[in-house]
Amino acid sequence: MTSSSQESDVPQKVTPMISRRTTVKAAAWSVPVIAAAVAAPLAAASASQATIAALVGGGISADGASGTASGQFSTSGIQISNVVGEWSTGALTASYRLTGPWSTGAIVKPDGTAFAQGEVIAYGGAVWTVAFVDVDSSGTWEVRFTSDSVTVKSDTVIAMPPAKYSGTFVQGVPTPRNPIQGTVAVSAANINDNLAVAASASYPA
Repeated sequence: MTSSSQESDVPQKVTPMISRRTTVKAAAWSVPVIAAAVAAPLAAASASQATIAALVGGGISADGASGTASGQFSTSGIQISNVVGEWSTGALTASYRLTGPWSTGAIVKPDGTAFAQGEVIAYGGAVWTVAFVDVDSSGTWEVRFTSDSVTVKSDTVIAMPPAKYSGTFVQGVPTPRNPIQGTVAVSAANINDNLAVAASASYPA
């Protein structure tokens, strides 16, 4: 058994050689086109489309006669809406605050223990760090949390660690124009240009 290659007598069409420079040039022009096609879906999930809202997730209860008030932040967090494709929030900041004409106040964990600055709490789809604890600075009490970016693929609520609060006020001082409030404030670096938003439970309503 023999194997051989035969040369045809039929004339063959000769293809001119393409230089390496021409090949590189063509490849260089093709790269931006491919990159643009890949980047288009990401551009759709722009900061102008994704929005955030603060969820209080609790209420406030007050006794005007005794000048005492309390409340909870039980299901509070960051609501992210209008998500297109896969979206990273950027660094998250969220806080609980007591504002208005409180005389005394405290924001603590549901079991009554204090939040400690630097404490790490994994909760609600994020890993939160207690970045700041403020006790009665100019009439404001605050616990602030931060988290690294969270990637979401649909409208999502990222829950904050739960808390409760209590305090006192001077009888008759809180008014609808100047109520005592339990406030949730949030921001996300890649959404709304890191604009902060807030929501609150107030007494009197």
